[in-house]
Amino acid sequence: MIEVLLLAAIVGLMEAARSFSTEVTAGGAALAFGYLLLVAYFTGRVVSRFGLPRLTGYLIAGVLSGPFVLGLVDLHITSALTVISNAATCILGLTAGGELDLKRVRPVMRTLAAITVYAVFGTVVVLTLLLFAMRPLLPLFAEMTTAQSLVVCTLIAVALAAQSPAVVMALLAETKSDGPLSRMILATVVVADLVVVIVYSLVAAVTGSVMGGPVDVTETILSIGWELFGSMIFGVVIGIVIGRFIKAVRNGAAMFTLMVCVVVAEIGGRIHLDPLVVMLAAGVWLKNFSRADAGALFHGFEAAELPVFLVFFSLAGSKLDLVQLWAAVIPVAIIAVVRAAVMFFGSRFAARRTSADPAVTRYAWAGLVPQAGLSLALVVVIQSSFPSFGQPAAVLLLSVVGVNQLVAPVLLRISLVRSGEANKRAPPNAMHV
Repeated sequence: MIEVLLLAAIVGLMEAARSFSTEVTAGGAALAFGYLLLVAYFTGRVVSRFGLPRLTGYLIAGVLSGPFVLGLVDLHITSALTVISNAATCILGLTAGGELDLKRVRPVMRTLAAITVYAVFGTVVVLTLLLFAMRPLLPLFAEMTTAQSLVVCTLIAVALAAQSPAVVMALLAETKSDGPLSRMILATVVVADLVVVIVYSLVAAVTGSVMGGPVDVTETILSIGWELFGSMIFGVVIGIVIGRFIKAVRNGAAMFTLMVCVVVAEIGGRIHLDPLVVMLAAGVWLKNFSRADAGALFHGFEAAELPVFLVFFSLAGSKLDLVQLWAAVIPVAIIAVVRAAVMFFGSRFAARRTSADPAVTRYAWAGLVPQAGLSLALVVVIQSSFPSFGQPAAVLLLSVVGVNQLVAPVLLRISLVRSGEANKRAPPNAMHV
């Protein structure tokens, strides 16, 4: 009850503060940042009393506070907070990379590859056919030829196949999960996002050609190579720099790494590198190849996970337009259900073929359903790259992503608890005993 009263007080104070000025200033952005921290935190506490993951509360706080409901955090303010969201993405990427112990993943590579093929690529194929069959329900295909509709369906399907390492990391941290299922889910969503980036770039080039735009195959290949492999190489360099700092300076590693995350978030997009891939590669290097003891760094970052999750997911929730979602509720619901079903059957089939751990066979699909960072990034890319259909396609994508953001974390939390891996993660000081 006290949390509900505090929420009402925070919302009232935010509305009162906004009544003095509607201009976006540094103070306004800082006010919105503090407001999101508080309202997301207490909303997470409220929903946790009903057995829901706190992450769902963070998303609900963003939806209600965002420009499409209460308007306490409008589009201008969310744009001003983009750097915070991008820095949070980098922190999540570094932490996810630091969780990937290649020695522990190597024995299950066959299962990882099989899930990627059957669940991820299977999702692209099935959703392409589904969208093509649903064209009468989707106005964006009204004036397209059959060939144009097919490539646009494939483009949207690839974007919908994206996973969310951020959501997985948040749920693993909240439930303190560890075990074969947790490691498999994390490895799969990281690999799947890398695959989606490559496939999307190829499909986007073909779509541009079919829709009447120019396409340069050589330039496309170089662009893909730079964004993916360039990001990996740059990430390894970042990992080496952080490792050298840890070895040379005993204190301040967390603050130095946070500064690096902010810098990468700022310059990554400007030089066409993917900040998430950069920091994933840095985390993998530190965990598996660096001689520096990065364990203290990663454990130190665990203390920063809560505010990162609060702001990152509340900002993600603020992008959900409930009016547009309701207008397209039938096709959105069909797409979301079919997407989850393909991942369910695809991951189970892959796990059984490779004799995976029983927990992986039963529950791995739940880690593939959530969407967040990459899907939202692809929405922006589609809007800017394809103005002829980008806006209605973005509405459809955002609606499906919004549904998955609200529902999928609940499914993943249930799966982690039922698998018996919840509360199995060692405490931060266990490595030093």
